Amino acid sequence: MIDWQDNDAHGQRRRFARRPVQLQAKLQFDAQELSAVTENISPGGAFLRVALPATAQEVVATIGLPHGKDLRVRARVRWRRPNPPGVGIEFETFLQDLSVPA
Repeated sequence: MIDWQDNDAHGQRRRFARRPVQLQAKLQFDAQELSAVTENISPGGAFLRVALPATAQEVVATIGLPHGKDLRVRARVRWRRPNPPGVGIEFETFLQDLSVPA
């Protein structure tokens, strides 16, 4: 569902409504892995608090969801915040669901 009426703090319209949530995440890029924490998430992307090198433009993000499931997605970095450091990512390809065994 497209929510064109969801304006962010700067008055920009987003394709999907973002919701504030803190979830543990890992970003993989260039044979490296960094830990991150989400600030917000939507069906189309997320903002992650992380000091990601400027050379990292595409990542594989694994975001820990409630109930022991992980969201794993290939994503593109769309924007960066210098202080505190963070990146806005756009989800491109959803990968397998990594469920924790019961």
